[in-house]
Amino acid sequence: MNKKRIASVVSAALNAPLITMITFILLILGQSTPKTPLLIGITSLFGCVLPLIMVGILLKLNLIEDFYAYNKEQRFIPFLWTSLFYLMGSLSLFWVEAPIMVTALMTCYFVNSLVLTIITFKWKISIHASGITGPVTALVYLLGLTMIPLFLFVIPVAWARVELKAHTIMQVTAGAIISTMLTWLQMSLYMRGLVLF
Repeated sequence: MNKKRIASVVSAALNAPLITMITFILLILGQSTPKTPLLIGITSLFGCVLPLIMVGILLKLNLIEDFYAYNKEQRFIPFLWTSLFYLMGSLSLFWVEAPIMVTALMTCYFVNSLVLTIITFKWKISIHASGITGPVTALVYLLGLTMIPLFLFVIPVAWARVELKAHTIMQVTAGAIISTMLTWLQMSLYMRGLVLF
């Protein structure tokens, strides 16, 4: 298997929607709540299933050329829809009175996606890198330093995106750093009940 093929597999296996779903499932299973199936359903729907369906529809309509929207000019529509799904997910979690950490993480996804959407107007920042460091940052904040090794997943992701010439080293680095900083700041606010709907 050549490097390009390996990079493609890594990109597919560690794509943002899938990481989102896995992160929420792990976080929810760690809570003692009878709402576990409902919460997994909500977070999986708005964090993974709907974004993937939306990409499929955009591909079918020829509004984007490939699954990852390689062309920067084609990224606004999928980014905007994804932000909307995250907002709907956050509101749904708030409505069903989900544990604060679950609602907080979905809200982080919403805010982060809006910021990355704005950046995308001028620059093609890496969603793959952001999709790893954002949720891992939240897990470190919520569960402690034992989660830090999960940051290592950003290394193969960054390599894959650069190897496929989908991003530059600067773009994957910026995606990782910005998402980390935004997520830590938001979690510190949301978990103290300062700002959350």
